[in-house]
Amino acid sequence: MHQKVVLLDLENNSPNIKLLRDIIEHYPVLYVFNCSGKFEFSLPDLTEFSAWVTSGQIVILDTPTSPHKEFEYAVIVGQLLALLEHPAHVELISAMDSSVMLRKMLEASNISCSLIQVESGQQGAALATKSHLPSIEAIKSKPNLLLVKKYCDALDSMSGKPSTIDGLKNSITNILQQTPEQAQHLVGMLINLRLVKCQDNHIHFRKKVLKQWIGLDLNAVTPAHSPLLDQVITELKNTINQKDEDVETIQSVQHDLFKNFARIDPVQLEVARKLRELKSDKPKDIYALRDLLEQLFPQSDIRLLLKELIEKGYIYWNGHEILYSHEMFLN
Repeated sequence: MHQKVVLLDLENNSPNIKLLRDIIEHYPVLYVFNCSGKFEFSLPDLTEFSAWVTSGQIVILDTPTSPHKEFEYAVIVGQLLALLEHPAHVELISAMDSSVMLRKMLEASNISCSLIQVESGQQGAALATKSHLPSIEAIKSKPNLLLVKKYCDALDSMSGKPSTIDGLKNSITNILQQTPEQAQHLVGMLINLRLVKCQDNHIHFRKKVLKQWIGLDLNAVTPAHSPLLDQVITELKNTINQKDEDVETIQSVQHDLFKNFARIDPVQLEVARKLRELKSDKPKDIYALRDLLEQLFPQSDIRLLLKELIEKGYIYWNGHEILYSHEMFLN
C-alpha cells in the first residue's frame, strides 16, 4: 500500500486556510514549499497554521534559491526521499509551469506523482487586497474580533478619532463598555491587525484597512468553497482510492533519464554512488568535496572530475555551497 501525501507549491499560489483544512482532513501529512522563500497568512489563520506545523501535520521543506529550477527541485526531491516511506505517492499541487519538471524528477526517483495544475495567482490577488482581515467565520466565532468590528463601525460615525494610546483606550472603554484591562488588550489587537499604527504614544488609523473592516457584512453568506478549492479537493478525492500507477510508466521515465549514462565515465558513476551513500552528510563546501574525492580517488584528476560533474549538471556551485542534482539521490 502506497503512502499518500500532498506536496503544495506556494509559489504564485496562495491558498486560504479552508483549503489547507480540507487537505489535512484527507491526508496524514501536507508538505509545503516556496522557491521564492516566503508565504503569508492573516494573523488568526497563522495561529491555526502554526498548530499544524507544531503537530507535524504540515511540514515546511527547505528551498534554497537558485537561478536554475532543477537545482531547487532536486533539493525538494532529496528531502522527500528521506522523509517518505517507500513506496509512496505524492499529489503535487502547483501553479508553476515548471512543476512538470518536478513531477518527472519525483517519478525518476521512484516516487509516484500526480500533478494538479492550478491557475497562477487565482487566490493571490484576493488575499493581497484583504491581507489583514480575518474571515467572516473567524470574526463571528471569536468575541474579541466581534468587538474589533463593532468598534470599527462606531469609528465610521465619529467626527474625530483618538490620536493617542490613552485616548484610544478611553474611547474603547466608553464605546464598548470594557474594563481598562480589556481595553488594553483590544488596543493590542488593533495594532496587530494593522488597523492602528503606533509611534511613541501617538497613533493614527490606517484608512484603507479601516474601510475594509467597516465594509465587512457579517450577515453575508460566504461560499463554502472557492473555485480553486473546488478544483483541488475534487481532484484530490478522485485520487484517494486510485490504483497505484503502472510500473512500466515509471520505468519509461527512468529510461529517458538514464539513456545517456552509458557515455558517462565509470569514475563519475562511482562518485555518484559514493556521494549517495553519504546521504545528508554530503560536503556543502566545494573544497571539502575536492578533499573527499582526492581521498576516494587518489589516481584521478580531481579538478577535471569536478569540472565534468558541474558541466553535466550533477552538482551546482553557487559561490557559497554545493547543490546536488536529483541523480545524486537515485538508486
